[in-house]
Parts: sequence; C-alpha cells; structure tokens
Amino acid sequence: MKNLKSTIIVIMLLFTSFSSFAKKDKAPTIITKEITINSDIEKAWKVLGPEFADAHKWASSIKHSEASDNKSFNGSTCSERGCDVSGIGDIKEKITKYSDTEHVLSYDVYEGMPKMVRHMNNHWKLTDLGNGNVKLEMKMTMKTGGFMGTMMKGMMKKKMSKTADEVIEEFKYYVETGNPHPRKIKATKKQKS
Repeated sequence: MKNLKSTIIVIMLLFTSFSSFAKKDKAPTIITKEITINSDIEKAWKVLGPEFADAHKWASSIKHSEASDNKSFNGSTCSERGCDVSGIGDIKEKITKYSDTEHVLSYDVYEGMPKMVRHMNNHWKLTDLGNGNVKLEMKMTMKTGGFMGTMMKGMMKKKMSKTADEVIEEFKYYVETGNPHPRKIKATKKQKS
C-alpha cells in the first residue's frame, strides 16, 4: 500500500511538471526562405496574388484549392481559400495582408491544423531585382502549444522547412515555365490512381 501511494504521488508530480512545462508560452517557430525567379514581377505576382485560390495548380502538397468566398481583401479576388493538403487534410486560410503595389501576401491558417498548432501564418513578398528577375521571400510562423506541441516542435520545424523549400521551388518553376513542376505532376498522377 505504501509503494502504491508513493507511485501515485510520483506520477502526479511528473504529470504536474509536464503540464506546467507544456503550458509555458514558447517562442514561435519561424522558417524563412528565399529564391530568385527569372520573371518579371507582374507575372510572378499574378500567380501569387490574384490567383491565390489556385495554388493547387502548382503546389505538389496541395491536392485541391478553391476560393471560400468572393469578398475582396484590399483588391484580392477572394479573402479566404480552402485547401486539401497532403498529410493534413482540409484547411482554411484567411488573407491578413494583400498589396498589389508592394507585392505582399500574408494569410493565417485558421482551421484544419493539428490541435498542437495554435497559430500558423505564411507571409510572401516579391521584390523586383531588375533584368527580369524577382526575389521571393517567404516567412512561415508557427506557434505550437500543449505537451505534444512542445515534444513535436523540432520535428515539425524540420518537416515545414522541407515543405517550404519544395513550395518555393515549385512556385519558381510554374512562374518561369507556365507548367507544373515534375513533383506536382507526379503527385497529381498518384492522387488519380
């Protein structure tokens, strides 16, 4: 009986320690990427901004995407989109910043992420480098919480970083050629079979 009480007390102390550790406000995970695209800025912006709802045409991780409304956010063609993302499922994204003149797009993923992800934002900016080149900068900000969020943060950062590398590469390829990246073509064939 004494051993049982001691075991229960130890388990309760461990649980309390883990719970308070998991509840602490942690700094967000930030992933930044950039790539140079051989294109004029308006062509690249058309794919990023006005065609925001059509990311499924070029991103291999997105099986399908479509506008969730026809409301404009500072000139956008919609203010929200829904995406069917490989490995995650259906998510919903809402534009938080959109500028045709600054070539900036930012959006929050507000539904569909695993519970451990408390907040997710993606910020894209295009800069005209001249001579038919554009710099794309992408910044992903992810805030995790809870015990699982704390435990999985490192693994999630690694996976999100790899996904971000693929996404900017696929965006570049699509803008430069007008065709989906071979990885997107392979993903589409796999979905259909």
